Amino acid sequence: MMTLSRCLASLLLALAAMAGDACGTTPVAPTGFCALKPIAEVPARFVQGHVLVPANIDSAPVQMVVDTGATTSMLTPESVARLRLPIDTNRASAIHGTGGTVITRNVLVRSLRVGNQDWLAGSIATGSLARQYQEDPPVVGVLGGDFLDRFDIELDVPQQRMVLWRVEHCQGDFIPWQGRHFPVRLTRYPPNQMVAQAHIDGHPVAALIDWGATESTISTATAAAVGVSPTMLLHDQMLATRGVDQKLLSARRHLFGLVAIGPVLYRNFVVDVVDLHIPDVGMLLGADFVSTRHVWLSYATNQMFVGQP
Repeated sequence: MMTLSRCLASLLLALAAMAGDACGTTPVAPTGFCALKPIAEVPARFVQGHVLVPANIDSAPVQMVVDTGATTSMLTPESVARLRLPIDTNRASAIHGTGGTVITRNVLVRSLRVGNQDWLAGSIATGSLARQYQEDPPVVGVLGGDFLDRFDIELDVPQQRMVLWRVEHCQGDFIPWQGRHFPVRLTRYPPNQMVAQAHIDGHPVAALIDWGATESTISTATAAAVGVSPTMLLHDQMLATRGVDQKLLSARRHLFGLVAIGPVLYRNFVVDVVDLHIPDVGMLLGADFVSTRHVWLSYATNQMFVGQP
């Protein structure tokens, strides 16, 4: 049983904590609480199937493609020449994409700035973009996971904005949204690729969150596993796409009956079927999925939140 003196001591401590502000001091906040802090907000535009955001490289204004599927950020050879960036003679990078893997030379960058976030990049990979842009400032490359995974990424293409958030000690549905939305649990594939468990016509498929892919895509092997034979694909529209090595890849645009992403079902979901070469992944959930949606990609909690109309 608590003694009278201990009761009085506890009461005095409680009163002192309550009076902290009145005495000109601030009580210490408890540890472990969910903390959300917007770090930077920049315009985001959907151009030729990609999400473009403004940036600065060594103080020069540029634009970059937001590419959650790329493990590393990258600059094009044309932009390297335009910005007069020196070659890093000590480093090269392996760039992975739908067409396979290519080895490229790195260049040296003093800083890469997005909003008010200055990334002292040092060495950065080089490579080609799948599309050419007539933009001012010019599109010079991609922002990959090595930059993006330091934040949670709120992307609202309909409202043309992207916000970088700092998230600490949060779990569950922590995002400050008023509208309806649903969570999608993700698995991190090292070093920084985020993968959802989708279901296509009842079959589980590992789907890479890849905003650098203009269209959502599944591999030919995955299509076969869910019952879409090569003969069936012959009746679908044929397209051409380029992999990271710039080789043309043929694709078939197929209509799948039912695709589940998180708790939501999408009927008559159109997906390109391509001969993908990405280990352990059967599908790319591309920029077409986010082009009309408000999404929050949480690297801190391994979740993606998708807004609903």
